Amino acid sequence: MGHLPAATTEAADHGRNVSMAPREATLEDAGAEPDTEPAEAARGDAMLRAATPDGVVILRAATPDDAAAIAALAAEASVGALSDRGRSFVAERHGTVAGFIRLVEAEGCWYVNPVVVAAEHHRTGLGALLMHFAHERFGELRFVARGYAVPFYEALGCEKIGWDAIAPIIAADCDGCEAVPTCRATPMRMS
Repeated sequence: MGHLPAATTEAADHGRNVSMAPREATLEDAGAEPDTEPAEAARGDAMLRAATPDGVVILRAATPDDAAAIAALAAEASVGALSDRGRSFVAERHGTVAGFIRLVEAEGCWYVNPVVVAAEHHRTGLGALLMHFAHERFGELRFVARGYAVPFYEALGCEKIGWDAIAPIIAADCDGCEAVPTCRATPMRMS
């Protein structure tokens, strides 16, 4: 299993400082356990339930019924229109989609494109859970982080990489983006 910082915090909350516990905990330490329903097992979309201080979180493959919630979260986070490519997974808390991660395969690598957590669920560990869930399922993840989120990703063990390690189809998302001058886009990976 991957490692999750023992503190369940979301540092990607617009540059706010976050302290992480010195010890790393696994998803099992956070109360996470596989919970495969027959239909999900047949599709390879096993769920994971994680106990958090704010209640149980269910991580699962997104369904067509989640499309509106995912689009609303993407709009709230100003990530622009999402493409049809890739696979999405959601974090559900109290029966509501509280966050999602979309993974896109390009040039033999898996890219986070993007990971988004609803503002009211920032600093609750959902972003870390989504990242580790994806890392455990897909292995090394690459992505382009907004500058204010780099400390969050570094706390998860991610490292900065060069733009040459990012597939052009992924890097192109930054081309023409209005936020580029203030975003401080940073290529990273979770290996």
